[in-house]
Amino acid sequence: MTTQTDASAAAAGGQSLTSRQWWAILALLLASFMDLLDGTIVNVAIPSLQRDLDASYSDAQWVASGYALAFALVLITGSRLGDIFGRKNMFMLGVAGFVISSALCGAAQGPGMLIGARLLQGAMAAVMVPQVLSTLMATLPAQQGAAVAGMFGGVSGLAVVSGPMLGALLIKADVAGLEWRSIFLVNIPVGIIALIAAAIYVPNTKSEHASRLDLLGSAVVTLALLMLVYPLLQGRDLGWPAWTFVSMVLSVPMFALFAVLQHRKSRTNSSPLVEMSLFRKLPFNGGLIIGALFFAGLIGFFFVFMLYLQIGRGFEVMHAGLTALPWSLGMAVGSAVCGAVLAPRLGRKLISIGALMMAASFVGLIATLHYQGTDTTSWQMLPWLLVAGLGMGAVVSSLFGIVMAAVEPREIGSASGLLNAITQVGASAGIAVLGVVFFSLLGSQSTHMADRAAPDIRSALSAAHVPAQNQDQIVRTFRTCYHDRSVETDPGRTPESCRTGAGNSADGKGQFPAENKEIAAAFKKASGKANAENFTLALQRTLWCATGAMLLVFALSFILPARQRKFG
Repeated sequence: MTTQTDASAAAAGGQSLTSRQWWAILALLLASFMDLLDGTIVNVAIPSLQRDLDASYSDAQWVASGYALAFALVLITGSRLGDIFGRKNMFMLGVAGFVISSALCGAAQGPGMLIGARLLQGAMAAVMVPQVLSTLMATLPAQQGAAVAGMFGGVSGLAVVSGPMLGALLIKADVAGLEWRSIFLVNIPVGIIALIAAAIYVPNTKSEHASRLDLLGSAVVTLALLMLVYPLLQGRDLGWPAWTFVSMVLSVPMFALFAVLQHRKSRTNSSPLVEMSLFRKLPFNGGLIIGALFFAGLIGFFFVFMLYLQIGRGFEVMHAGLTALPWSLGMAVGSAVCGAVLAPRLGRKLISIGALMMAASFVGLIATLHYQGTDTTSWQMLPWLLVAGLGMGAVVSSLFGIVMAAVEPREIGSASGLLNAITQVGASAGIAVLGVVFFSLLGSQSTHMADRAAPDIRSALSAAHVPAQNQDQIVRTFRTCYHDRSVETDPGRTPESCRTGAGNSADGKGQFPAENKEIAAAFKKASGKANAENFTLALQRTLWCATGAMLLVFALSFILPARQRKFG
C-alpha cells in the first residue's frame, strides 16, 4: 500500500473532485455518521435492554456513558496514530474494530458483556473518527476541502439529532425479534461497506513530522481526560460526591503538565503527541471554545428535551422521535444549502446567524411552553425545532471548515484529534450542567406541583367515600412520595415513602391507598398531571441555559476570521 506524506498528497490534489475522491468522501463520512449515531441511538433502547438482560439502572447508564468515556480518552492518541502509521491504515483498523465490537454488543448475553463491548466500541471509534478530518484535509483540493469539512460537520450534527428517531424505528420494527440488538447489528453491513470503499478509494497519508508515539504524553492526557470526563458522565447518578469535584479540579494541573511535556518535545523536535503551535492560532483556539460551547448547549438540550417528552409528557419513543424530526430535517437542509452555497460567501457570518437562530428558537419554545403549558402539542413545537435545525446546519457547515483551514499540514492530525476531543468534552459537560439544572428544578418544584394536584386527589377520594381525616393522610403520602420520586436518581427504584405498608396508611390498619382501585387511579392521574407541569416548567427554565450557550457562541464567533483561508 502506497503511503503519501501530507505535502505530497496536497500537491497531488487537483482543483475539482474526481469520482474516486467522492467515493472516498462517502466512505469516510459514512463511518463518521455510524460512530456519532451510536453515541445517541442507545438511549432509546435502555428500557428494552434492561428487561432483556435483567440489567440494573447503573448497568444501563454504563452502556450509555461507557462509549462516550472510552471515545474521549482515546481520541487524541488515536489521531496521532494515524499521523505515524498511516491514516487509512488506522481508519480501517478502527472501522473493523467498530464492526466487531458492534457484533459483540448485539450478541451480549449479560450486562457485563454489553458494557465491555461498548467500551471497546468507543475506543475503536476514537481510532477511526480522527482520521476522517485528517484525510479530508490532507488529500482534497484547496477550493473543495473547506466545503467537504463543512459536510463533515453537517453529517456529525445530523447523526447526533437523528439517533433517537432511528433507534425508535429499529426497535419498533423489531426485525427477527432482535429488539434493542438491532441498533448495534445494523452497524455490521454499514461498516463493511465503509471498509470496502475505503480499501479501494481512500488514499493512505501520514505526517512527515511524526516518527513515534509519545507514550508519556499519551498516558498523561488520557489520565487528565479521565479525571475530567468520568465525573461529568457519572456525577449525577452517584449523587455528586466530593471526589467528583476534586477530580475535575485536579484535571487542570494534569492538563498543565501535559502542556509542559508537549512544549518540551516541540522544542527538541521529538514528535509530540499534540503540536503546540496550534495554540498560537487564534482561529483554531476560538473554534475549540465555540465548538465546546455549541455542542454543550446542543447535546444538553436534547438530553433534557427527550426526558421532557418521554417522562414528563408520556410520549412513546416513536412519538418523541417524530417530534424531534423537524430539527433533523432543518439540520439536513440548512447544512446542505449553507455548505454548498452560503459558506464561501458569508464565512464567519453563518456561525453568527446560525447561533442567533438557535437562541431565538429556544426563546420561542420557552414562550410556547409558557402559554400552552401541558397542552403543548408536537405541532406547536414544530416551527421552533425546524428553525433550530436550520440554525444548527448553518453553524456546523461553517465551523469545521473555518477552524480546520487555519492549520498547517503538519498539524492536521493533532488538530483533528483536539477538535473531536473538545467537542466530546463539551457534549459531556452540557449533559452534566443542563442535567443538574433540570433535575434540581424537578426536585425543588415537586412539592408545589404535588400541592397543585392535591384537589384532584381529594375529589376522587370524596367520590370514593373516603373519610376526610384519611384524605389528609393520603394527600400527605402523595406529596411526600412525589417529591421523593422527583429527586430519585434511579427511576427504577421505588422510594420508601411510596412503598405499600411503609407506615403511610390511610386507615390506620396498614392499608395503603393504592390498594383501592379508585384511589390508585386518582394517584396515577394526579401524578401524571404533576409530572407534566413539573417537567414543562423545568424545561422552560433550563432552556435559558441552552439559550445562553448559543448567545456566547454568537459573541465568540467574531474572533474567527471573516473568511477562511485556503484549506490545508
